[in-house]
Amino acid sequence: MKKLLLIMLITTGATAGDLIYLNGFENTGLVSGTVSGLSSTGLEVKLSSSSMTETLAIDQNGGFVFSLQVMVGASWDLTVTTQPNNPTPQNCTITPASGVMPAGGDDTISIVCGNVQNNWDEMNWDQGQWQ
Repeated sequence: MKKLLLIMLITTGATAGDLIYLNGFENTGLVSGTVSGLSSTGLEVKLSSSSMTETLAIDQNGGFVFSLQVMVGASWDLTVTTQPNNPTPQNCTITPASGVMPAGGDDTISIVCGNVQNNWDEMNWDQGQWQ
């Protein structure tokens, strides 16, 4: 079998820089999911796994995919680093916000956003929409 693979590489013109993958051999996965309720811009979400991180800006409802490849069996965490705020402030929550990477990736993430309610009884003039 190894001779056949070598002959195929030579006859197809493959070079040392070419990447060759066997289906099912990959040992990494991607974190992905959907966003709903987003009506403002500025949402940023950070993925952390091992010593690697990636921040993704999301400005519309629908699907998202991080490009950071997480090793199967490794833990990962998602955090909202910037809440959307233009034209109105929103608060977004992530479910689940952490997990362990299964084979094939994790596409079960849900980010749900809603408008921030102002508490008009508080005198926090530097917060909310008093700017």
